[in-house]
Amino acid sequence: MKASAIAAALRVLVAGRQPVFIWGGPGQGKSAIVRQLAEALKLPLQDVRALLLDPVDLRGLPFLGSDGRSKWATPEFLPQDGSGILFLDELNAAPAMVQASCYQLVLDRKLGEYTLPEGWARIAAANRNN
Repeated sequence: MKASAIAAALRVLVAGRQPVFIWGGPGQGKSAIVRQLAEALKLPLQDVRALLLDPVDLRGLPFLGSDGRSKWATPEFLPQDGSGILFLDELNAAPAMVQASCYQLVLDRKLGEYTLPEGWARIAAANRNN
């Protein structure tokens, strides 16, 4: 699929808040297309490089709540409100536990106790193995 076709498809999918997975060769512009789309739609882009994360980075750290039960501190980089595009890049190069967490965010909008706000579109990307 050409970059222009990907950009057109992404516009429709983002508008419909459908999860998207872009898969292609390294250096073919997957990240640039998503960045350009966010700029064109005037939406904030939260670019998360899954390759650089540990599982605890997504889930957050546990802490003791006021009720004496453990809770999870949501990472600051995960959106709390508003709308935008959450872009999880380099997914296939991330550790398996990070991949599982990312897929849960993309497919279910949830990760443990955290729920991605409705206004946020989810896009994941990965390089194919040659």
